[in-house]
Amino acid sequence: KMSSIEGLQWYPRNPDYFYTWGCEMNVYKVESSLRRQSVPTNAYLDLSPCTTGVLQVSEPRYVYIRCTAPSYQPNSLLAAVGLVNGKAVLCNFLTTPHSDANIEFTPKHSRPCLCLAWSESETNLLAMGYDRNRSDHSIFVWDTSKDLNITHNLGLSETAHSLCWDKNTRVIYAGMSHKHIKVWDLRSGGTSVSTTSTRAIHGLCLAPGGRYLASYIDNNLTLWDVRNIEKSLSQRQTQKNINHLIWCPTRCSVLSILQRDSPFVHLVDLHWSGGNDMEGEPYTMKRYAAPFQSKIMSGARNITIQHISWHPKDLERMLAVTGAGNVTDFQVPQRVAIAWDTKNNLWGSSGVRLDLMQFPANSPTVSGESVADVTSNTDDDIAVIIYRRALMDYGHGTDLQRNGELTQNPKLKSVWKLLAHMSRDDWAQGLKKKLGISNTPDVVQTMHRSEIINIPWPDFPTFGYIRVFRSEHRDFAQQLCGWTFDRERDGTFYTFIEELMGHKEYTRAAFVAVIHLRVKYAIDILAKGADLATSEHANSYRMAAIALSGFSVEKSAIWRNQCNQAHTQITDPYLRAIFAFLAPDSAEMYEMVLNEGDISLGDRMGFACVFLSDQRLSDYVKSSIAACIEKGDLNGILLTGATNEGITLLQSHLDCTEDVQTVALIAVHFMPIDLIRDYRVQYWINSYQDLLNTWGLWEQRAQMDILLGAIRSPPRVSKSVFLMCSFCGKNVSGCIQEEVRSRTGTAHVNKLSSCPNCRKPLPRCALCLHHMGTTTGNQHLCGGHSALGWQSRPFSKWFSWCQTCRHGGHTEHLAQWFQQHTECPVTSCNCKCFAVDQPMPKFPADTLQATHTV
Repeated sequence: KMSSIEGLQWYPRNPDYFYTWGCEMNVYKVESSLRRQSVPTNAYLDLSPCTTGVLQVSEPRYVYIRCTAPSYQPNSLLAAVGLVNGKAVLCNFLTTPHSDANIEFTPKHSRPCLCLAWSESETNLLAMGYDRNRSDHSIFVWDTSKDLNITHNLGLSETAHSLCWDKNTRVIYAGMSHKHIKVWDLRSGGTSVSTTSTRAIHGLCLAPGGRYLASYIDNNLTLWDVRNIEKSLSQRQTQKNINHLIWCPTRCSVLSILQRDSPFVHLVDLHWSGGNDMEGEPYTMKRYAAPFQSKIMSGARNITIQHISWHPKDLERMLAVTGAGNVTDFQVPQRVAIAWDTKNNLWGSSGVRLDLMQFPANSPTVSGESVADVTSNTDDDIAVIIYRRALMDYGHGTDLQRNGELTQNPKLKSVWKLLAHMSRDDWAQGLKKKLGISNTPDVVQTMHRSEIINIPWPDFPTFGYIRVFRSEHRDFAQQLCGWTFDRERDGTFYTFIEELMGHKEYTRAAFVAVIHLRVKYAIDILAKGADLATSEHANSYRMAAIALSGFSVEKSAIWRNQCNQAHTQITDPYLRAIFAFLAPDSAEMYEMVLNEGDISLGDRMGFACVFLSDQRLSDYVKSSIAACIEKGDLNGILLTGATNEGITLLQSHLDCTEDVQTVALIAVHFMPIDLIRDYRVQYWINSYQDLLNTWGLWEQRAQMDILLGAIRSPPRVSKSVFLMCSFCGKNVSGCIQEEVRSRTGTAHVNKLSSCPNCRKPLPRCALCLHHMGTTTGNQHLCGGHSALGWQSRPFSKWFSWCQTCRHGGHTEHLAQWFQQHTECPVTSCNCKCFAVDQPMPKFPADTLQATHTV
């Protein structure tokens, strides 16, 4: 009868089989449901809608079964059975049923066999626990590979209530005589034993990881750490008394509990706050599993789970049997615990990777398109992109332009191409510095002056002239912007245009031609582009060529108005710029060209270097830098170069895109060593290195370290200008002494008052009369000096002299003197020293009031 089932157990090494016991032992094989029994029988057990247990063999001879244990031997259906009369039987169900092949062990003194346990590491060892006998042992270790070979006798005059083996060694844990948990190490002959006092000696079971031990008494659950068995790790109380305790073999931190008269399996999830270290007392999360939920919901009474067995392989799958003999194959719902890994994969409990949820096709809230959008968005995540680039060795080669090709990003491709261009011929300092543009309001005093030239239109000799600005530095800036041709040599210009046309950049080539006043050449370029381009662009090129043909010296109002009205309808930015240049609609010429954001920054700057005055060019460069920093546009490196503003631009790009990989690699390849030491750059580099370490990309990390190791500080350039003593002609500047001080690390200041070679006195300051090697007392660096870019000792402390009369003194003293006088401070000298050079800067009042010390 079905009600005769008292317990069941999966075979751990043969997971398709399980056995039941009660009035008889039956072995079943789990198969897909082929038939449904209207009346369940022992021949077929309806375990679930998908599985059925098919009876394989039955053993009716053993009726009074007290305990059982399946063997860990592979491909075996061996089980140990403990009987009330004390016999321990090995039942091998692979042999002929009802044969005499079963081996029995009978103790000297008859008493119940209370517990059995097989060793996982040595599958031939079986430990048997018995009730107390004053003259006999309670634990016997049986080597089943040899008939009735008892290797160890343990626990004299005690009761073995429960026992289990260590996962990897010959160590036995046993709950003894209502008051002790004892640990025997059989490697030392069973003489080594450690003991801890506790009443929780029932249901001893070891976690799958082999580190934690669980036991119970009544309704008290105790957790132990086998490394320190003397003290319990944690204690918990349950609502009712515990009947059965077992760890989940597929989840090392899940402990299942059966309570008396309960229809639920109580699951305890153990967690440690220290992550994977599992140190200290765990905190627990309790949940319930209802294998017979349908019966409970239907109002059935007396649904009590009597025994459960976890499947050895399938995640959180169990067999459960009720007191009425009903058996079910149940999958425990997983607790929802998810986390992202370093590669942006979503993982659930027990290391199961979770795919994106597929919403139903008829979902009223989510459409199929939105699911596709979510999938594509995960591929576009910056972490995924950085990982993909790192696998392609992005940024680790010396060919900077190839790095851009690896990104498959047009914007980054143009940036790396720009960096490769600027790395040649010492162009890394950027356009702003090359033009001499400073951050001071007075641009005219700092910027290189340009020459204003009126040039005729080559195609329209009678048209008049157009004003352009030229200088050597502007020509260099145009080279930096990518216009790599010499305006004095037409051959290089036409070669440059042919290269653009070879790359199918017809409108850009026409734009450059128009900017250089070659309108007819631009018409020919567009006509050729219309012949070679696809039909989509050919029409626009042809129409643009026809429109340019209407350009005349008079600039008729009709033609100009039509160009202005069609401006918003022209899709190509270079064509819009061409007509905006040829048909300005206001006195503010060129603004529409300069503000055309879809044109590359290099072309706009090249245009500005031709047609803007010094003041307007400076303002435009500054405003463009500010715009690039605000948007995080890395093309602004063309303007900032390898400067502090370039670092700020990279930081802005990082803030906008979170692409720490690109900013770190650009800094390593492009920035000088003093800027790489900036705390922001160091943070980018360290963050990218941490990412590579997290992903386990050790080769890419090593290549990054090689790049950093190749960066060397520039060699120290020895001083080439020295002060010479007028008496002996030797060096008196103290350069050697300064180098010695820098190596020794001392802060001593050498105050020379005489030549270190001939000991003749050095010249004195004409005002304070201190020797030339003596500094004044005000050594702090004031705000005014810092703003002017002075470093080390302020310029006001330096010694200066007139190149005409050879009289001199401290710079601050001379500045103070010449604010009120025009002649040299030396008596009887009428030299107007201050008028010889450019006017000296005005110093703050606190500098001029400095005290003097020798």
